[in-house]
Amino acid sequence: MSNSPQIKKYIEFFINNASGVLNTITNQIIDFNVVEFGDFDFSKIQSNIEIPCIALSITYSGSASFQLQLIMDKESVAIFADLMMLGDGDADYIPDEHNDAMKEMCNQILGSMTAEFAGEDVNLSGTVSEIELTDMEIQQNFLIDSKMQELTFTVIGKTFSCFLVFDDQAIASINASFEVDDTPAYQPDKPSFKDSIQQEPVRVSRAQFSEIEEVRPSSGKNINIDVLMDVVLPVTVELGRKDMKIKEILEIGQGSVVELDKLAGDLVDLMINGKKFAVGEVMVADENYAVRIVSLVSREERIKSLGQD
Repeated sequence: MSNSPQIKKYIEFFINNASGVLNTITNQIIDFNVVEFGDFDFSKIQSNIEIPCIALSITYSGSASFQLQLIMDKESVAIFADLMMLGDGDADYIPDEHNDAMKEMCNQILGSMTAEFAGEDVNLSGTVSEIELTDMEIQQNFLIDSKMQELTFTVIGKTFSCFLVFDDQAIASINASFEVDDTPAYQPDKPSFKDSIQQEPVRVSRAQFSEIEEVRPSSGKNINIDVLMDVVLPVTVELGRKDMKIKEILEIGQGSVVELDKLAGDLVDLMINGKKFAVGEVMVADENYAVRIVSLVSREERIKSLGQD
């Protein structure tokens, strides 16, 4: 069973933006291949993905409201999450930490798709509403009448399958949102034999090509991270915070005391680019204030902070 031109166009948007975002985040070249579109078949998922697997629910709003599913192998999720944290991709799957990272990456892909949709006058915005490790025992009953598109991709030398699952509402909404021009391209009438022999002969000469200098490919493994090494980020130390009414702020004058939410001697927060990175204690080094790092924020908290404004 073949899919509609609109569904094909949506899948093209998905794989192009997924490749672009994941290439940037993981510093790996990751290309998606379209394999097969057809009826939902859980046995086919079982034969290509280790169960339990990762199921992401993607909710769309805008000109239409619908939901579709992205089903992935948990090993591939662990690889993507570890690469995102500048690891080598060799990591055992950790549900909370890796699911949060995968959710953030998918939301970046969906955000990129939204911008591209707008260029096509399509008003659709997607976000990951749920991600879970599941054996699909419950989901497959609800998806039995759906369609699914199998995709494959390779990362750190391993090839994985993933599946986009569309229910009837998703298919109808996508078909209504995307306009596909089926009008055949204009083809001018072919000149008659009589006209062709009356035309001025075309002058033909041998093309001259200059030699192409050999260009050796550079090792791109560390190029992206090297570019970032000289980026300057603001580092601030936060002693504490306090919420105040506008009236109270206007009453502040010279000599006023503003009490913070931390006690004297408490650890302070070290903020990098506005995100909490570590906690430490205030010290004095050569008559200058300094902060001695006591502990770093966990990977999970750093991943969660990526999605915060």
